[in-house]
Amino acid sequence: MLIEVRGTRLYVDERGSAEAPALLFLHGGPGSGSYDFLSFQGDRLAKRFHLIGVDQRGVQQSDPLTGPVNETDLVADFEALRETLGLESWAILGHSFGGRLALRYAVLHPTAVSKVIFENPAWDLLLNTETLIRAAQRIEPTIELPPHEGPATTQLLNDRFALLHQLGNRRMEIYLGPDTQDLVLPADTEIPDELHARSGQFSEAIMHTPEFLESLLPLLAQITQPALLIKGSHDPVTSAEEITRFQSDVPTGTYYFAQNSGHFVHAEAADGYTELVTSFLS
Repeated sequence: MLIEVRGTRLYVDERGSAEAPALLFLHGGPGSGSYDFLSFQGDRLAKRFHLIGVDQRGVQQSDPLTGPVNETDLVADFEALRETLGLESWAILGHSFGGRLALRYAVLHPTAVSKVIFENPAWDLLLNTETLIRAAQRIEPTIELPPHEGPATTQLLNDRFALLHQLGNRRMEIYLGPDTQDLVLPADTEIPDELHARSGQFSEAIMHTPEFLESLLPLLAQITQPALLIKGSHDPVTSAEEITRFQSDVPTGTYYFAQNSGHFVHAEAADGYTELVTSFLS
């Protein structure tokens, strides 16, 4: 259903009992939408939780963008949605880019967030894109990572993403474990092209904001809630440096290394993922 929030309408998929503990899913991409995650985990997690999946403003089944957007806007949308739904607090789960939003949200609104889960988060795009290029080199050794000093820039990220495009239709290989290379993400075939175009517009808008370039690693020390970091053993996004910072800076944190999974642990090891999330939130 569409719910009006802060001047736009967000597509919200609610599953499970309204009396169960609430869990908000924050998708990645930027612009991936919640459809894929809910296809694999929606009915599973809804057995124990009031699961809420939301397409971020401008993404897929939400209303198209009509103006600028940044990460602070998205966090404000989530908080306004919580108030609209009448929830005192909820746990949040952020995948990939959604891990950035989950970190910002947990720090900005600590009383609204009871627990936070990060699945292969992208907290520092300078580190994340370097890790991605290293993974791409295993498929295409001719790809070279240009030297860089200083903070991330829009041009740097554009250049690095362009290198990934050299993989062509093999790009998905770097995101999956060796035993899950045949995984198909449902949104690729079940979401209309028109809605994918909305996601593309959103991605272009968010990636050219100063906030997208910020390293969020300093925020880790401000987490006060119980936190779980899930890292797929073949994930090409979350860097070793980010894992180290989580383990050293988050005293309430738990680290889980998901063997034989890549970037989409929630799909590649669906049953185990459900058990892990359920155990942590319970």
